Amino acid sequence: MECDRAAPLLQRWHDGELNPLRRFVLARHLAHCPACSAQLDELQSMRAMIRDALPYHRAPPDLAVRIGALLPREPEAPPLPRRRGMQAWGFAGAGLGGALAGALLTLLVAGQPGPADPVMEAVIGSHIRSLMADHLTDVATSDQHTVKPWLSARLPVSPPVPELASEGFPLVGGRMDFVDGRPAAVVVYRHLKHVINLFAWASPGKSDQGFQTETRQGFNTVSWRHAGMTFYAVSDVEADQLAAFAKLVAAAAD
Repeated sequence: MECDRAAPLLQRWHDGELNPLRRFVLARHLAHCPACSAQLDELQSMRAMIRDALPYHRAPPDLAVRIGALLPREPEAPPLPRRRGMQAWGFAGAGLGGALAGALLTLLVAGQPGPADPVMEAVIGSHIRSLMADHLTDVATSDQHTVKPWLSARLPVSPPVPELASEGFPLVGGRMDFVDGRPAAVVVYRHLKHVINLFAWASPGKSDQGFQTETRQGFNTVSWRHAGMTFYAVSDVEADQLAAFAKLVAAAAD
């Protein structure tokens, strides 16, 4: 997360309006950004100053009663007259109303967006867990000739592990993981202060697929398939930076 994206969230952080995931991402940014941390401290100090300086006045006990007495009262609706056959129509109407309600509910559900991609959700969930549980790597090294054979010996896939430090993406290491019930290799890179998890698993018999970019839960993702292998790159870096990273990895795999 960059400062221009973090600054608008500081007010919502202080008001307790951020969901747990956004709070986690923002907390990671604040831990490494003195400017945004100072801005949050200034906001908290200003609120404390206002809270301490402004006088508070308790309303008189009878104020609510007096206000309620001044409000206009709505007339009660007269009861509907009962007619012959009303009871029978009531049962029939209830059945018809239930059928119409069911049809309306079906239309509303059909109009909602489809369920989230379970693979995408699993990849992002693994990315978040790796950051929160301090289990980013099983083998921590910047040596590609150590990471690649380590993963290949333990998984049915041999992912590319290019050396990209000169491009601004130094190698951190690798780990084993499971994504949507399948074993996956994860090659870990960094870009400045951001972690990039590159997931790869075997997809035999599936055709190649070009780059697909998406943003979910505050994270950018790039996915593609090549030579019987599926790739997902996930990070909170800017979308164009992650796309450039994905292209470098794909070029190294050719």
